[in-house]
Parts: sequence; structure tokens; C-alpha cells
Amino acid sequence: MLGKLLSREECAECRLCCCFDSYDLWETPVINRATHDAILEKFKPDQDFLELEGYYLLKMQKEPDRDLYYCSLLDHGRGCIMGKEKPFDCRIWPLRVMDLKGTRVIVLSPVCPLVQTRPLCEIQAVAKELAPEIFRYARENPAAVKKYISGYPIMLTEE
Repeated sequence: MLGKLLSREECAECRLCCCFDSYDLWETPVINRATHDAILEKFKPDQDFLELEGYYLLKMQKEPDRDLYYCSLLDHGRGCIMGKEKPFDCRIWPLRVMDLKGTRVIVLSPVCPLVQTRPLCEIQAVAKELAPEIFRYARENPAAVKKYISGYPIMLTEE
């Protein structure tokens, strides 16, 4: 989805979005039932999930002797095993949908090193182009909307 902003090769080299430490596990993608079922049927039949009121989180194992959790769908040699079918949160990264005092906003994650090299006007243009799909998904999957965190630049507000 973000091909106009980040190349697949750049993302595949970085993979920062596929790695979490204990204080940013909240960033793990919230998965709806359809994606949950697709993971089990097509990609990883032994995947464990944490259920969250009709939604799911991938259960990840902590790396030995490190405060890191890699996404269980990441093949360190090839990238995401789901390819173009990866969870919605992953497809729109480094954009996120957050709730700011009852209003949904599209924000930019400040931790993506690649997007920081792009002009802000390009990032905003891509966010605007994707906004209808992002906000539709957020309305249909409210558990995917995170609470706004200060420091995340707001790209767009839902009208």
C-alpha cells in the first residue's frame, strides 16, 4: 500500500516494524477473524494467538537474553511469509490509526528510519490517498485503533 513512499526492498532490509521490545508490544498488529483464519489455513497452521474481544494478537516468543520479540510471521531470510496478504496494520506501517479524544486520526510512527528520509509533503499525499481505506478499516475493526500517543505526528483527521 505504501509503495509510492517506501520500496519493498527498503522495508525488507530494515524490518524494524517486525520487531518489538517489551515497551512497544502495544504496536503489534490487531488481527481480525478473516486474517486470523488465513494465517492458520495458508501460512502458519501452528500459529498461536492471544484473543482480544473477537480480535487477535500474534503470540510471539521473546528472544533469548534480549528484550526483543520478532513477529512470528517473519522469515529472517525472506521477510513476511504472508507477502501482500499481511495484516492491515503491517500494510499501512509506518502510518497508524489512533483515537484522539474521540476522533480517528492517521499518524506517522516516529520510529521508522526510512520514512524519515522522505519529504513530509510526500508522506501526507500518500496518507491522504490511503485515508478512505484506512478509515473504513478502522470503522469496521475498532480494536485496530490505538489510543493517541503524544509525539506521533498527525497526518490526517477523519472528517
